[in-house]
Amino acid sequence: MDENKPDSSALDDAPLDAAAMLALVEREQSGVSRQMARQIPWILLAWGIAWVVGYGALWLIDGAKPAFALPLPVAVVIFAGLLVGAVVLSAIIGARAGRGIRSNRAAAFTGTVFGITGFAGFLSIYVFAAAMSANGMPERLEPIFFPTGMGIIIGIMYLMAGAIWRAVPAVVLGALLLVVALVAPFFGYPNHYLFFALAGGAVFLGGAVSVALYSRGTQWKKRAGG
Repeated sequence: MDENKPDSSALDDAPLDAAAMLALVEREQSGVSRQMARQIPWILLAWGIAWVVGYGALWLIDGAKPAFALPLPVAVVIFAGLLVGAVVLSAIIGARAGRGIRSNRAAAFTGTVFGITGFAGFLSIYVFAAAMSANGMPERLEPIFFPTGMGIIIGIMYLMAGAIWRAVPAVVLGALLLVVALVAPFFGYPNHYLFFALAGGAVFLGGAVSVALYSRGTQWKKRAGG
């Protein structure tokens, strides 16, 4: 055996230099990003379907009369069921996507506060609507107030998510949803429901397709580059 030849095991145990460490960190971060990105289209797809079908059901209460009218309880059950289903599915997919990914206290704190902020926002809209009703807001405005307020909160939450996690697609999605929420009331009842279904649903579905195509393109470039 050549005594001057380096021992391979010793080389394997040798510490990495700064450049190698940086490359290793970037590869790990890229892998985590790809793992999360593969799940995002399914979450957006679930919300897109919920908006299209759910708000479409609310529009059918009065929007297609006299040819057809969906009973109010049925429409509300469809709408609420789809929203709950989208929330549950998003939580399941998010949990699976984050499986095996280590998190630090700062990231956990940010995620917890972000989730609480969303819940607080929705609750605030409900309480504000109750206060407006107590002060004489006509009942005919309630179907416009609630979805608009919720849409504004959702748009702002996506904008915040994009700012916190530096995700440009989330910023674009939030901005578009905010525009949808602000434009919808101008269509009046019940056509604002149809606008939420078509425009808002299109934003989510378009986001799902865009993220899926971007994710596949990134993977293809990585494989092509070796």
